[in-house]
Amino acid sequence: MLPPRKFRPPARTWAHWLALALFVVVLVVLGQFQEEVFAVLTRLWRAPGALLVGGPGAPTAGAAGLSQHSLPASVTYHLLYAGASAGALHVLLRGRGTRWVVAGFGVALVLGVGLLAAGRAGHWPGATEQGHRLLGLASSPLALLAGYALALLGQPGAPPSEA
Repeated sequence: MLPPRKFRPPARTWAHWLALALFVVVLVVLGQFQEEVFAVLTRLWRAPGALLVGGPGAPTAGAAGLSQHSLPASVTYHLLYAGASAGALHVLLRGRGTRWVVAGFGVALVLGVGLLAAGRAGHWPGATEQGHRLLGLASSPLALLAGYALALLGQPGAPPSEA
């Protein structure tokens, strides 16, 4: 009788590597050129915001408690970072657990903004600080590495070989 064959996932195609490279470039740009990215996002959001607020020269206020940048720019930045991280994990894990990854980033971002709002409304500096930390964690390479490690730990182990 032949020994059982071990399952090997198919080799990654060039499209996988290209997608992973794209997500890595986005993450590096967002991380290394944060102020420049915020300046671009603020400019992009200034035109729609001016239409709503009252004219082309209308100032964009910083997001109270969220950052010194405008609220739309700050939210867009965190969503871009979380989206690029989730995309990279989707490619690295070949689609396994993508729902959990997206849900995890979503919960972290919503909880972080909720803590910031509660801290500002209730004058609780501890909640505000935790909100900043949670948003910082969700928009950092640590979340990407932790998600990858947790996904690998959650995979069922190979059955023991009989010798």
